[in-house]
Amino acid sequence: MDITNTREILQVHDADLTDSRFSDAKLTNVQFDDVNLQGSTFTNANLAGVRFRDVNLASVTIEDANLTGMSINGTLVTDLIRVFGRRARMVLYAKDRAILQAFYQGVFQLEVEQSELDHVVLGSSTLQLVIVQVPASIAATIHLADPPVRRTQTPVKLVFDVESIPAARGAVLNLGGGIDPTASEWIFQGHRVCDGHDPEGNVVQFQQRSQLRHAVDSAE
Repeated sequence: MDITNTREILQVHDADLTDSRFSDAKLTNVQFDDVNLQGSTFTNANLAGVRFRDVNLASVTIEDANLTGMSINGTLVTDLIRVFGRRARMVLYAKDRAILQAFYQGVFQLEVEQSELDHVVLGSSTLQLVIVQVPASIAATIHLADPPVRRTQTPVKLVFDVESIPAARGAVLNLGGGIDPTASEWIFQGHRVCDGHDPEGNVVQFQQRSQLRHAVDSAE
C-alpha cells in the first residue's frame, strides 16, 4: 500500500499493511491498533502523537519524521531513543593495540567503528571500547609476561556480556587471554560471571545470564 500526501486523521485497527510506504503523510494522533506494519517505510511523515499498540514494527524504516509524542504500547519513542541510544564508553591503553583489538573483537564480537593509527573504536549496541596505542617510548618500558599475569592491583574491572561462558573459554585462550576455571564461576544479580584477563593482563569479567534466569524467561 502506498499512502502519499495524506492529511486526514486515520484510525487503523486489525489491518495488514505489510511493506506499506507512507510518504509526506500527516498522521498526527493516528492510532494503529493490532496492525501488521512489517517492512513499512515512513518518509517525511508527521507522526506526532501517533499511538502504536500491539503493532508489528519489525524492519520498519522511519526517515525525516516528526516523532513528538509518538508512543509504542504507552511508552514515548523519544524515551526509548534516550534509553537504548545511549552507550557506555571505556578507554583502554595498550602496549600492542592490534593484539587487544583481536581479543576484544573475537571474544565479545565487537565491531570496528573507527580505526586510526593510534587508536581503534570497537562497539556494540550498548557500549564503545576505545583501545589506544601508547607511545613507543612508553610501550618499551612495559614488560608483559608470557603467558600474561593478571593485573590484580588495579581498582578497575571491565565487564562484558557473553552468550555462554563455556563457549567463550576457547576464544579467550586462543586469543592470548586467561579465564578462571569453571569452579570459580558464581551468580551475581541473576547473571553467571567469571573473572579472567586479556592478553596484557587487564582484568576482565565475563558475564552470562544464569541458567535460572533463562528458565524464568522461557516460562514467561
